[in-house]
Amino acid sequence: MSRRIAISFVALLALTLAGARIEAGGAKPEDVFKGRIIITKKRLPMHFSSAGAFISAVQAAKTDKLWPTSEDGADKGTWNVEYIAFFAQPLNDSEIQVKFYDITAGKKYVAGDAQMTRDRATRIFSSSIVLAKPDFDVRKHYMMTAESRGRMIASTTFWLLGKGANYSGKVEFSDDDAKGH
Repeated sequence: MSRRIAISFVALLALTLAGARIEAGGAKPEDVFKGRIIITKKRLPMHFSSAGAFISAVQAAKTDKLWPTSEDGADKGTWNVEYIAFFAQPLNDSEIQVKFYDITAGKKYVAGDAQMTRDRATRIFSSSIVLAKPDFDVRKHYMMTAESRGRMIASTTFWLLGKGANYSGKVEFSDDDAKGH
């Protein structure tokens, strides 16, 4: 048993060092994050001094839990999603479909939106989108995908947080209900 743990540790260490070598070797951000959508805590700057600085900024700003930007009771609330999608290959299209699925209990399509790109040869796409109740709700786990021509090219999962509905736990019955009528 301890040998298996030691082998796992050595494998994890080798992968970590390999990742550090890739970043130090000047790897492109689109290669480091290919096939992933990174949701960030805030909008990142448009320019960085190097690819390594961009990679570091993305890693420092990424999150998988979003708090509402506005919340007015259980019926109203919005979440602003800042994201960067990284593609394995050039997009070769001027549009991607961003889709959301509720994966809390199974996989159920919730919403989608077409996003336009400026450069057909891009491998990085950054944008923001607002999610709102009642389509989206608190304490739910979602999957976000980027699709081009019906093929998923990047994805991520995240949680929406917030207050949600408040229930007192108190139940009141009428006299007829109490009598069983």
